[in-house]
Amino acid sequence: MTRYPSSKADPPEPGHERRTILRLAGVSKVYRSGDFEVTALDDVSFHVRGGEIVAVMGPSGSGKTTLLTIAGALLRPSVGRVHVCGIDVSEMSEGQLAGVRRNKVGFIYQSFNLLEALSALENVVLVAQNHGHDKQAAGERARDLLEMFGLGHRMHSLPKKMSDGEKQRVAIARALAKDPELLLADEPTANLDAKRGHEVMELLRQKAMELHKAVVVVSHDNRIRQFADRVVLLEDGRLRDDDTHSV
Repeated sequence: MTRYPSSKADPPEPGHERRTILRLAGVSKVYRSGDFEVTALDDVSFHVRGGEIVAVMGPSGSGKTTLLTIAGALLRPSVGRVHVCGIDVSEMSEGQLAGVRRNKVGFIYQSFNLLEALSALENVVLVAQNHGHDKQAAGERARDLLEMFGLGHRMHSLPKKMSDGEKQRVAIARALAKDPELLLADEPTANLDAKRGHEVMELLRQKAMELHKAVVVVSHDNRIRQFADRVVLLEDGRLRDDDTHSV
């Protein structure tokens, strides 16, 4: 199994110190329905720095999706604090949370979530335009991102004409179009074969390091381990370090 260098071992470039982008401190999430309670997360604490990929692994129902939605300011914790880019988002208003999601967080979904009527370029341009770029600048940024992910020949292709691996790369380019500091990936290799999954994760890791993005990947796919700087295990809502993972 190929091992990639840990971001801990790679000193940051001058001016790009690896600051903490995401921090969860004592986070719990309890869902209540009548007299019943379900604890989805139980006293979870961890952090992710710029240029680092952290894989959160565990079986279905372990709380991975809840953790990701709380990290992305889509869901409030019952207890604990969540900091995104140094901002405590735990008690923000819905409008403030929407601003954090819009400006600080990029989401990568296992189902890609591309607009089927738009080309790869148009999918990425749309996000860039929605985040302050004029039409010309948005087009240039979208082209640069697609070229970066080896999709220059697919810019004008519709999603139905692309492979799953290509669609996932478009989805990552789209997530980066607004230049977020935090990327959250939900089972990004679930719909990919081994070769395409490897290609996508290798590109995601490379760009996370080059662009100093903090990346959290939630998955039950063991292939993810080799691309992560750290692996943590989530079981029954509780988080622990994976002692079997070393980089």
